[in-house]
Amino acid sequence: MKNIFLLIYFICLVSCNDSNYNEKFLNLEKQTFTDFKGYSITYRNGIYLVSDANIEKDSNRVFIKMNNSGNIRYIEDINKNIITKPEIELNFLEKMLNKFNNLNVSNISVDKNENIQFLFFSNKCSYTFLQLSKKSRLKDLNKSYFEKYKDNWYLYKQCSK
Repeated sequence: MKNIFLLIYFICLVSCNDSNYNEKFLNLEKQTFTDFKGYSITYRNGIYLVSDANIEKDSNRVFIKMNNSGNIRYIEDINKNIITKPEIELNFLEKMLNKFNNLNVSNISVDKNENIQFLFFSNKCSYTFLQLSKKSRLKDLNKSYFEKYKDNWYLYKQCSK
């Protein structure tokens, strides 16, 4: 009897975990990502890495630190040099990064063809979702390891033991 209870508990636990990422996906699926077109943003340890989504190794990528009120504290280039931007560009970056924060993801990338990719973590797993534009195929993007998830959305899931 104890084993049956443990089995049922484990099944419920696993089912709940799957619903967590599916619920998050359903919320993200409804979002508009046009503000991110051309950009790739990754957040880690309080720093935002912002780069061109259309270039694999963007030499113009920047690292941005924001304060608690959502304003940019500083911007560094890849050589750790502090750089300045015009006020209009700072406002644009702040708005984009605050929108990124509201998505609650670790990474988002929207290329010129409007392929959308975002990544988040849940229950020791990383979930990378990819929405293909009408112009693209998985093979063209070297993303054949993604599996169809829903409509034109694909998923690549990795879990740690």
